[in-house]
Amino acid sequence: MKWISLLIALLLVSCEIITELGPEKTYVIISFDDQHESIYSTAFPVMEEYGFRATNVINTGVIGGENKLTWSQVEELEFEHDWETAGHTLHHITLTTSPIELVEYEIYHDWLNLKDHGLSHSTFALPSGKANQEHYDIILQYYHNVRTSQNIATYAPIDRTDLGYYVYLTDYTAENVKARILQAHQNKECLIVIGFHRVLEDADGHPTNCKPDDFYEIMKFIYDNNLEVITIKEACELLS
Repeated sequence: MKWISLLIALLLVSCEIITELGPEKTYVIISFDDQHESIYSTAFPVMEEYGFRATNVINTGVIGGENKLTWSQVEELEFEHDWETAGHTLHHITLTTSPIELVEYEIYHDWLNLKDHGLSHSTFALPSGKANQEHYDIILQYYHNVRTSQNIATYAPIDRTDLGYYVYLTDYTAENVKARILQAHQNKECLIVIGFHRVLEDADGHPTNCKPDDFYEIMKFIYDNNLEVITIKEACELLS
């Protein structure tokens, strides 16, 4: 009887996660925007602990600025740790309120900087999630994949030019992200993109800051549930 009781207890523990996240495959993408130095100093060591890689969305015109990632850090993340690097315009301009000549300049030279540094350059994330068809016509001259800022469900085959995105806001906790991941899996979404900007204890008024403890809890949740973390480029090649 003791062995039977022990077996039942073990089965209950082992099935707890499976009950939440059944057999269907939902890939997770971790995306970092806007090159804050805490991506390297705080988030990256946690990602390494769990063997995760990310898509690093950068504005190449401000790399090396105050509290920003340096080129050597960006290159290390891709070349030594297999992260993807993605474009975001040179200076994070709002496409819909900028002259079209400036839009084209910012998109092209951002892409060119990635290319000249030998970094991956197939993914673009819309600054503030805003663009019209004229902007898409420019973006798709240089990039193959476009990430929006819309929290939309994603099913295979995916539209690689209209990828959804769930951004972590300052007033969230880890529970918000965990719930969204569970929702994605229960709805049989093939992909969920989770976006972070800064990982600091003090938000200092920033609207999209994640506290380090919450970030750690989210990464541990993904790991404990055996979810596969891939980059945007990989997702587009796999699921489109």
